[in-house]
Amino acid sequence: MTVEPASLCWVTGLMTERRDGLTWEASFAKLPALQYVVSDGGTGLLKGLDLVRAARRRDGETRPLDQCLDVFHTVREGRRALRLTWRRVAKVMEQAVAQDRVVARRGRNGQSCKGHGASAAATWSRAERIWDQALAVEAAWDQARGALELFTAAGRLQDRPQAEAILAEALPRLRGTEWAKTRRLLSRPESLAFLDRVQAGLRELSLDPAVLEAILELEGLSRQRDRSAEDSVAAAVRRGRVLVRTVQLARADPDWPESATRVRHVLRNAWRASSLVECLNSVARMQQSRHRRMTQGLLDLKRLYWNLRRFRTGRRRDQTPYELLGVALPALDWWELLKLSPEQLRQHLSAQRVGE
Repeated sequence: MTVEPASLCWVTGLMTERRDGLTWEASFAKLPALQYVVSDGGTGLLKGLDLVRAARRRDGETRPLDQCLDVFHTVREGRRALRLTWRRVAKVMEQAVAQDRVVARRGRNGQSCKGHGASAAATWSRAERIWDQALAVEAAWDQARGALELFTAAGRLQDRPQAEAILAEALPRLRGTEWAKTRRLLSRPESLAFLDRVQAGLRELSLDPAVLEAILELEGLSRQRDRSAEDSVAAAVRRGRVLVRTVQLARADPDWPESATRVRHVLRNAWRASSLVECLNSVARMQQSRHRRMTQGLLDLKRLYWNLRRFRTGRRRDQTPYELLGVALPALDWWELLKLSPEQLRQHLSAQRVGE
């Protein structure tokens, strides 16, 4: 399944027994203008991307095909590892509490507590040590997760060197076998590809460096809006920075709101999560209990329904995925469009082109 993120257009959906590199290569080959892919770390998908890159090099194409690892999957894996870490702490704590109960019960019954008290104390000592280790791991995970954000906690735009420095400091402290997969994902250069995409997009804007810096600081501060409402010295400083930057921009560039819109467009297009395909699950599984067997034709029908369905909320409101993608189709319901023969569809499209 492939989805174009800006329009949420369901581009391809294929039922196949094999999800190897050749299958993905055939799927990506249908998208010759493809330049940026956000995906999980599936080996078949990654192999397919490598095959497409090799084919482009053989054909003499210089167009890049970059890949970004899905931030959602990395964060989900980190949260799973953190739960396992604290579950181990809870288990040792329960053992310590149980031993305390044994000591208390033997004391009430007038029995000797020799050996039991020392065992309970040792278990509590171990529990405290594991608790401290878990706190350190959680702090390291919070630090590592910050490297996957566009802006730092201070509201500054993040770049790859800065994010790599954060990860280099945090990853060694993510100890334990449960963190192995998270460490591997965070160590891969593709995890920070979205930062490279942002920097490249900002360079293409060719804005004055001072204006760009001010706009980026305003954007970073706007993402701390809830914190800026706090009644504190730090919040007052943030509000002061917003005011200073706004005045600076008004003097340097009267059309700075338009430049800010272009910058936000670049930031918005730095897609970090392929998990938006989860939005399609409601359609892919629609009336699933009635379907004895999912077929390719039924999947294509669901894809057509989704792509002609108008969004009800958000920035895409009252538009269909096909419209947002720029696909010109007759203004018909998906069911009515499905009834058209190929010749009738060609006539509708020809009439639209003549009308334009």
